Amino acid sequence: MAIFIASTKSISRGNGQSAVASASYRAGCELEDKRYGKTHDYSKKHGVMSADIILPSALAAANADIDRSDLWNKAESAEKRKDARVAREWLINLPYELSAKDRKTLAHKFAQTLADRYGTIADCAIHKPTQREIDRGADPRNFHAHIMFTTRTAALGNNNEIILTEKADIELSDTKRHKLGMERVSVEIKEVRQLWEQLANEKLAEHKHDLIDCRSYADQGKDIEPQLKMGSVATKLERDAYETAKSVAMEKGEVFNGIAPVTIRGQINAMIAERNSLVLEASNRIIFEQRDYDERLERAERYIDRADQRIRNTKRQIERTEQDIEWSSKRCKNLPNWINGNHEAIESNTKRYSGTAQANEKLTQRIDNTKQSIKSITEAIGRSNIEINSAVEQSARPAPRPFDDNYSRAFYERKRRIDRELREYDRQAKRESYADEKENNDLRATLNAFAHRLMTRHHEKFSLRPGFRDNPADYPEKFDYRQVKVLDRFANELGLNNDFDSFREEQQRIADLFTFDVMQNNLNAMDILINRQKERKNYHEVTADFDAFLTRLDTSRTAKNNELQGSLGRSDISRMTAETLTAVSYLDNIEQYINKETTADECKVLAREHISEILKRTSTQYELAYQGLRTLDSNESVQKHARALESSLSGFNTKYADKLTESDIKSINNGLEVLSQKLEISKPINRPSPSPF
Repeated sequence: MAIFIASTKSISRGNGQSAVASASYRAGCELEDKRYGKTHDYSKKHGVMSADIILPSALAAANADIDRSDLWNKAESAEKRKDARVAREWLINLPYELSAKDRKTLAHKFAQTLADRYGTIADCAIHKPTQREIDRGADPRNFHAHIMFTTRTAALGNNNEIILTEKADIELSDTKRHKLGMERVSVEIKEVRQLWEQLANEKLAEHKHDLIDCRSYADQGKDIEPQLKMGSVATKLERDAYETAKSVAMEKGEVFNGIAPVTIRGQINAMIAERNSLVLEASNRIIFEQRDYDERLERAERYIDRADQRIRNTKRQIERTEQDIEWSSKRCKNLPNWINGNHEAIESNTKRYSGTAQANEKLTQRIDNTKQSIKSITEAIGRSNIEINSAVEQSARPAPRPFDDNYSRAFYERKRRIDRELREYDRQAKRESYADEKENNDLRATLNAFAHRLMTRHHEKFSLRPGFRDNPADYPEKFDYRQVKVLDRFANELGLNNDFDSFREEQQRIADLFTFDVMQNNLNAMDILINRQKERKNYHEVTADFDAFLTRLDTSRTAKNNELQGSLGRSDISRMTAETLTAVSYLDNIEQYINKETTADECKVLAREHISEILKRTSTQYELAYQGLRTLDSNESVQKHARALESSLSGFNTKYADKLTESDIKSINNGLEVLSQKLEISKPINRPSPSPF
């Protein structure tokens, strides 16, 4: 059965995104980004079935044309703000029951409809899951389309050239839309989702397939529970276990049918998926029974209509017969018997109608019940002086008689021997000097390579794209986000200048800074520069303990939050209030984990970063929860939530006020403005309960 997916997102410079880069990736092609002076090449990307530019009908009728590179470079140049929205993307799921041709036709029809509606240009790329993705557990039926739209309307300029003009209606802010008499953007997006539902259902109905529904499971009355976010570490563990088991099965010649999840989150998600499957199965059974009931009810209604028609016909016949009786009562003695027979037919039809109604009531009742070091090499050369000095000592002995032939022969023999040894020492010295020079050159080349990697750490060929939340497991040869942060700190320590005139000169300067002491004091950064994949594997092995600890702690807190929320209510205000009540104990557990002697240093760093995130999140929850008191519908509910917030904020302020940032304190005070009060740091908070609004 096809599923409904129609979601939209903005492609924005504020998130470090580029329209040219996004179009290149989705279309699987090579594009030059003129704004940033880069070339994006995704021509080797698999799974791209087609990629087409779709113009508004008015431009297409005028025989206008534009290629992908020119389109998205114009979209980039049309925006001047550094945080501008440069494109909008719609992601739609294409029903796998349809043929490839029908899926493409359906996606293009949707893109054409939106292009005509807003006057923008669409870039429609249709993807299918690759074999590599399927082997990792992806659904082979996941056919989908990425449709990028320009944020500005398209028009014809001079020389029949396409230009981008004003912002499209869907890109306007709610304030501007209100002034123009238009609904909010959220309403517009909901209408587009309903449009996709309509177009897809028309094609599905044409081939007699099950239809899709744009409503949420909750609106459909289906009790579907969301799954937990896996995270990069858990996802990698699941994939590694899957690949290992698959390899073992292949070596043994066995059929590989998959394995059970190996992580706690994976096991929980498997149980949730099984539970949702049972719920959907039951819901579908009800739907099928409802359809069967509707068909039977439709047949019964048709039968009742025919019976009513027969009754009306019979009544007309009776009326005519009665007239005939009046006209010829004396001549037709058997006419009353014929009339009685008609009356019996009417009674029989009435009884059959009543039986059908009872059957319908019974049927209605039945329906009502169902995720090494750097080695420095230095050696000294100098063994030849010892031999030379020995030879000189022998030649310095008391001189024999000058005309002694034995002396002459011995002298010349010793001289020749010394000359041979000196020549051999010279050759040995040259060889050792050459080897030493080669080793120095090799060491220099290694340091230059390290400097090059450090200087190009932000290049998209060597690191994950900022703002895209790429999975390092998909790009193991690139620096991940954590590694880039470590290298940034190392580069700042070295004083790396990004505004250099000559790349080679700056590379030589940075290489000169790689002394033994510098490398010894930055072993983490050096491990990343030497082998980023090995360093990433070692890091994940070391920090796996923190991930497991945090999973257990989050599960326990979620259960407690649900229990507390049950006594407060089911609103978002109740949920945030319940989370503030468990924040202090949650942070205390993390502090205890940090203080354990067995906790690795890397895990302590992650734990401290997580504490900062929780402090910021809790401060924001206080702000929103206090402001949300105005929206509660009863004085009793206001008092209950206010007392809970007062109790939790008192303990939170007493224990963690010294760790709050100015932004955190500002968030809490923004919320307390509802009570016309401010947070007093490091002092217990005693305030009266608020009066009802």
